[in-house]
Amino acid sequence: MKIGLLIIGNEILEGKISDANTRQLSLFLQKIHLDLSTSVIVTDTLPAIHKGLETLFGLCDVVITSGGLGPTKDDVTKEAIAAFLGRKISYSDESFHVATNNYERMGRPFHGKDHWYCFLPQGFVALNNSTGFAPAFFAEHLGKYLLCGAGVPKEFMSLLEDHFQILIQDKFPTSSELIESITVRTKKVPEEKIFGEIDTHLWEALGQLGNVSSLPTTMGVDIGVKIKAQSPSELQEKKNKVFEIFKHSPICRSVWQFGSLSLEEYIVKVANEKNITYGFAESATGGLCSHRITNISGSSQTFIGSIISYAESVKHRILNVETNTLKNYGAVSIQTASEMSAGLSQQLKTKIAVSITGIAGSTGGTLDKPVGTVCFGVTNNGKTLTHIAHFNGDRDQLKLRFSQAALFYLLEELEKSSSS
Repeated sequence: MKIGLLIIGNEILEGKISDANTRQLSLFLQKIHLDLSTSVIVTDTLPAIHKGLETLFGLCDVVITSGGLGPTKDDVTKEAIAAFLGRKISYSDESFHVATNNYERMGRPFHGKDHWYCFLPQGFVALNNSTGFAPAFFAEHLGKYLLCGAGVPKEFMSLLEDHFQILIQDKFPTSSELIESITVRTKKVPEEKIFGEIDTHLWEALGQLGNVSSLPTTMGVDIGVKIKAQSPSELQEKKNKVFEIFKHSPICRSVWQFGSLSLEEYIVKVANEKNITYGFAESATGGLCSHRITNISGSSQTFIGSIISYAESVKHRILNVETNTLKNYGAVSIQTASEMSAGLSQQLKTKIAVSITGIAGSTGGTLDKPVGTVCFGVTNNGKTLTHIAHFNGDRDQLKLRFSQAALFYLLEELEKSSSS
């Protein structure tokens, strides 16, 4: 089964928002051992959508569209689909009931049968949208299938979870081929060094088992291996061989996860499993570490809190950094970072406390401490370690790299700590 995605939206091509749905669809399909064959992004215009549909229907068995189903004038997906298929748009009683139920669920009144949500290209079936307002819809066309949903990522994901397998997967013969993508996440080593110096045979060895990919990330590299097999036992055997290759590779010491969780997701998982409390004293990152952690459901189980000690007065009064330390070594120093994390640990009673103090620029740097200088303090059970690093980038990039480094230091402490 070849599957294609048509993403419709000027906002993506204009850079106002990022495309999240290609990734969502790809990950969703991987879980059921399917592949996304291609993805096309087009503007909210009839000719562009028509061309996109023409391209995908020529390549794929299933076409999924994302976007352009709202009530505004730039939402022309229905019209474009109807024109492409040579069908008219007409009132759908089914779509009316779906829209009415969606509005009732959200506690809002629906405006009646004249609403654009009540109209569909002829021959399409209206589908419930369990997280939004606009009905999704579905049809078969010349032995191929078209599934259309909203572009909002949450709504697009519910389209897949609620309808894909029922409407599409079961219509195709079960493939004998199983597909699985393995992600191995590394840290603090650049891509070129991994494959060109640390393990020059790694790519070739993994390539014997599947398609290899390499994706640089913030302070790391994600190495992917897409493996295919004819049976679950063969799939598991290939997975085991991938893990064995990494286990015996020199890059193993830089691997922090066999999986695709984000760094913050993985930290929450490890901390909760070990029941280890932690917190941050943030200066240069301005709360970014805390923001990233609290984006993860379940973080409240072990994340106690943070103190954003941006000003020196807060470092002194709240975190008990000595006046002489600030005077003699400066706010950006390993001495200050050490006292910040120790002070945070005392204030919040956490097992692990991480501090970040640095210069994100674009001003504030000196010859001794240029922009990009950052110091970390890590207090674990009363013992404090310090680190200093220098990064390149603009202010946003530096804040992200500072926070990424801090989270890596936190993870290292979590992994070497025993459960509470």
